[in-house]
Amino acid sequence: MKLKNGTWVLVCDSGKFLLLENNGDEDIMDLRVVAHDEFVNPATSDQGTDRPGRFAISPDRRGTTQETDWHQLEETRFAQNLAEKLGRWENDKRFNDLVIVSDSRTLGVLRSALPDQVKKRVRGEVQKDYAHRTIEFIETALAKE
Repeated sequence: MKLKNGTWVLVCDSGKFLLLENNGDEDIMDLRVVAHDEFVNPATSDQGTDRPGRFAISPDRRGTTQETDWHQLEETRFAQNLAEKLGRWENDKRFNDLVIVSDSRTLGVLRSALPDQVKKRVRGEVQKDYAHRTIEFIETALAKE
């Protein structure tokens, strides 16, 4: 993958993001950190549990609802908030081109949550989970894409 100078690379998963900018050129990538964030998302069992809800199907039959997966809800919320941040940064004209590197689940949430003006700036997507890798690893992996 060849990245123009100034291209932003968003590397994320469902709880961490690393936003990098290419300060190099199309031949030699030089990714530098623009922003990063990580949040602690405990397991659902640590966030609170309760019996599944019940409802009446008929007078003599009862059904149950699924338990809420609080952990998954927070992961989705994290990706949606990240999409909103990208929208604000695009409104401020902070980037022209964007490449997204993410695991499949987070990438799906981002695709649906990204504002249209940000979607127009996306130049590529890599469906890999590199959020906990070094910048050197990310540079090498992207160069091979």
